[in-house]
Amino acid sequence: MPIFVIQLSKAEIQHRWDLASAAKKAELKRSLRDPKVWLEQAMSFTGAAIKTFCLMLVVDSVFRDQGITAPMSLSFFLCTPIVAFNPWQMFWRYVPLDRASAAFQEVIKELNDKL
Repeated sequence: MPIFVIQLSKAEIQHRWDLASAAKKAELKRSLRDPKVWLEQAMSFTGAAIKTFCLMLVVDSVFRDQGITAPMSLSFFLCTPIVAFNPWQMFWRYVPLDRASAAFQEVIKELNDKL
C-alpha cells in the first residue's frame, strides 16, 4: 500500500488525487496539440500494421499446415478483431493517454518523496 494512504488523512489523500488528476488532464490536453505526439502515434499504428501482417502470415501458415487452402482475406478477417480490441496493448497504444498517465504517476511520486 502506498505510503500516503496509510499515514495521511482522507482530505489530504483527496487533495493529492485532485492534484494528480489535474496534472493528468493538463498533460492530455497538451499532448493532443503536440505534433511530436501525433508522429509517435502514427509510428505506433505503423508498428501495429506490421504486427498485423505478421499475425496474418502466421494464421495463413497454420491453415496451410492443416491442409486447408484458405484465401489470405480469411486470415485478415480473423486477425482484425484481435488488433482492433488490442488486448494488453500488444499491437498499438494511445500515446497521449500514456503521457497523461505518466504525468499522474510523476505527481504522486513527487508528493510521496516530500514526506
